[in-house]
Amino acid sequence: MDIGIDIVDIKRIKKVMDKYGERFLNKVFSDKERLLLKQRKFLHESIAGRFAAKEAFIKAKGMRLPLKEIYVFQRIGKPYIEYRGKIYKGLSISHERDYAVAMVVIHEDE
Repeated sequence: MDIGIDIVDIKRIKKVMDKYGERFLNKVFSDKERLLLKQRKFLHESIAGRFAAKEAFIKAKGMRLPLKEIYVFQRIGKPYIEYRGKIYKGLSISHERDYAVAMVVIHEDE
């Protein structure tokens, strides 16, 4: 079993979005992810949570991976990661005041 965790300051995401906007989103998220993010009520919080999830996945995998190839989606309120056609269900994302945190657990059979 491999575990990765990451925490992101939501204020930092707001600053990055103010400075780079779409350029940042295009670098980190797929077209489908960007479309879904723009529908979210709390945009910066959602971006921070999904960014933390991608970073946590990279840490769990233990290698550098392109952020844009790691997809974070949600089905019936439960987030999951898709990477190279494989689904990873061991993802949890949470928000508390100024922070978003994500934890990824990858089991040996994944």
